[in-house]
Amino acid sequence: MDNLPNLSTVCQCLNQLELQGFRSLLDDHRAKKLFTGNTIQLLVAGQLLGATSYDMITEQLQAHEPLQAHEPLQAMTGLASVSPSALSRKTNGLCTDTLQALFLKLVAAIQQQQPDQTASLPAGKKLRLVDATELTLPVQRASWANYSKNKHGVKMHTRVVVAHPEKWVYPDRIIASTVDVNETELSLELVTDPDAIHVMDRGYQKHGHFEQWEQQNLRFITRVRENTRFEVTRDFRVPKKDQDVILSDRKVILHKCRSRLRLLIFRDDQGKEYYLITNCFDVPAADLAQMYKYRWLIELFFKWIKQHLRFVKVISYSPQGIWNQLYLVLIAYALCTLVRLQTATTKTTWDILKLIRIYAYHPWWTMEKALARKPTRTSKGRQRSPDRNEIPIERKVIIR
Repeated sequence: MDNLPNLSTVCQCLNQLELQGFRSLLDDHRAKKLFTGNTIQLLVAGQLLGATSYDMITEQLQAHEPLQAHEPLQAMTGLASVSPSALSRKTNGLCTDTLQALFLKLVAAIQQQQPDQTASLPAGKKLRLVDATELTLPVQRASWANYSKNKHGVKMHTRVVVAHPEKWVYPDRIIASTVDVNETELSLELVTDPDAIHVMDRGYQKHGHFEQWEQQNLRFITRVRENTRFEVTRDFRVPKKDQDVILSDRKVILHKCRSRLRLLIFRDDQGKEYYLITNCFDVPAADLAQMYKYRWLIELFFKWIKQHLRFVKVISYSPQGIWNQLYLVLIAYALCTLVRLQTATTKTTWDILKLIRIYAYHPWWTMEKALARKPTRTSKGRQRSPDRNEIPIERKVIIR
C-alpha cells in the first residue's frame, strides 16, 4: 500500500479503488455533482464504516471535515454534501457491471499479493468452495423477489478461494439471483477452475453435472444423500490408521450417470456420517474428508459479511440497488483483505475493519501505528477450574 500520510484512513482504503475523477460516458453525461466514481467511493465508505442507510452515509460525508483529518473524504469525492434522495437515485442507476469489474480487479490484486498456499492444504491441492446464502426481503417492499406467499428474497451464489485454511479465505466470483433459483441451476458457472478442487454441499447433487464436470476434467467433491442409488465396481483399501474415520472407499456408477466416480463415506468427530462423491482418484481418502470439512469456511464467510458488514440490512429494495449492494459488500471485504496483506499485519480481517472504523477520520500513519502495536496483555487468561469430580489434593493449612 502506498504510504500517503496526508490521507485519512478511510481515504487511504478508498484510494485502492482508483476512482478519482472517474465518470461513466453512459451514466454521467447529465450528472452535475454525483458521478459514478464518487458515488462508489461514498457507498464503499459507508460499508466500511457500518452505515445502514443513505442518511448515515451523507452524515459521514459531512462529518469528515478538513479540521478532523488530513485530506478528508469531502476532498477525495469532490462533494461537500449530498442529499440522501440523490444518493439513492444514483445508486439504483449504477451499472452493476462496473461494480463487478471493480470487485474482480481487487480479487486479482489479492491473488497477486497472496497466491494459494498449497503446502498448507490437503494433498497440496487448490480448493474452491461453492455455496449460496439468502437475504430475506419484506414482502411489501420486494414483490419482484417472490418465492412464496410469505417469503421474498435474493440469493448470492458464491465461490470462495481457500488460499490458506487458517488465514486467507476470500470470494472470487458471485452470481446474484432471486431466492427461487436453485443452486444446481448456476453450479456449472461456478465450477470452472481446472486447477482446483471444488467442494460443495448436498444442494449441488445433480448427476448430469457430475458427468459433465468429469468430461471437462473439472475436479469436485460433493456431498450426496444417503439414499443415492449406485452400483459398486471396485472397493479401495482403507489404510489402517484411517479406519476410525473412513468407513468405505469405492468406485461406483451412479444412477443416471455413465461416469465412474468415487464414493467416500466418513465419520466426523461427533459420529455423524457423510457420503461424498468425487472424481479425485489421486487424493488419499483422509485428505478428501478434510477438504470437505473445510467447506465450513464459506459458511463462516457468509456469517462474517452479515454480522460485520451488516449484510442483513439493505439500503434499497429495487433489483438494481440490491444487486449493486451485493458487490459493494464484497468490495469492502476485499479492501480489508488488501489492507491486511499490504501492511503484513498479523491482525485478523475483523481487527482490520474495527481499526478502520476507529481511525477512519485520523491520518493513515495512526492506523499503521495501531496495526503495528503489540498486545500489552501479559496475563495467561482465565485458568482451568478443577473438575468437581476430581479428588482434592491435600494441602497443609497453618493457623496462627
